[in-house]
Amino acid sequence: TRTRTRTTRARGGDRAARGDGGGGAIATVERGSARATTLGTCARRRVLARGTASSGDEGRELRRRAAAAVGRAASANASASASANARRPRVDDGTRDGAVGDTAFERSGGLLYVRNFFEPETFERVAAECEKLRASVTPENRACARQRLGVMVPSDNFVHEACVASSVSDRLRSLLLGENDDAGALVAGDVPVEFRVYPVGGSMDWHKDVALYTKPQYEIVFTVTNTSDSTTEWEDERTGMRYGGWTEPNSVIIVRADGAPHRVTGVTRGERSIIKFVLTQTLEKTDDFFDNLLIYT
Repeated sequence: TRTRTRTTRARGGDRAARGDGGGGAIATVERGSARATTLGTCARRRVLARGTASSGDEGRELRRRAAAAVGRAASANASASASANARRPRVDDGTRDGAVGDTAFERSGGLLYVRNFFEPETFERVAAECEKLRASVTPENRACARQRLGVMVPSDNFVHEACVASSVSDRLRSLLLGENDDAGALVAGDVPVEFRVYPVGGSMDWHKDVALYTKPQYEIVFTVTNTSDSTTEWEDERTGMRYGGWTEPNSVIIVRADGAPHRVTGVTRGERSIIKFVLTQTLEKTDDFFDNLLIYT
């Protein structure tokens, strides 16, 4: 099947996909809302000029100058709009390329983006604790990670407590499993919460997350800070389309283990820091669960 790629307008203009991946749209919801948006896309703006009635050469010259001025204004507005909207998702209708399903996660095609994840006070405290954790980060041993640093968060740290709180799993349950009670419980996994840093040169190759439980877990990637030019890209296996976008602070990306292939493009300027934790429907472990504990040794 031929892979199709959708590109996106990104900070200051068109950004071509790195490698064979492409920019595009990530299905998005607001915290506490079923409203869907897209990340990393910009609506085109059409500028219409209203001419002034004139006659003869003078009128033609005035109309020519007016058209030129409108063209310059349209170009400037489009550039400014692209730069601003690269960080500001726009409202969409919640479907993409015919995607269907009973839950927001299913309709997303395998990767869901949630903005404004924590309340402002909680986010502020999480960010402050992550700054303290920076002193403990070490190089990571995962094969697909490049120059990424990280540390496992102690269970008595506020960052860990915020991520494993029942209010988090309760809020995400309807997005991931729907409103059907038969879908079962969704609880925080007992795999350690991780704090990770992508410095300049940091990236992550195309991969699928390994299943740590007998029922593949949901991997939650929370963006703490992001001053980088890196994007997260992923592939919808049903359509062959690839999508991507820049993730803003206090947002999460959710992907299921053994699900959608995804990657993080290389950082060439700035830095991105994240928290990684999991939600699961079972605590019955696979052998890979224990291998995962050795990534910083």
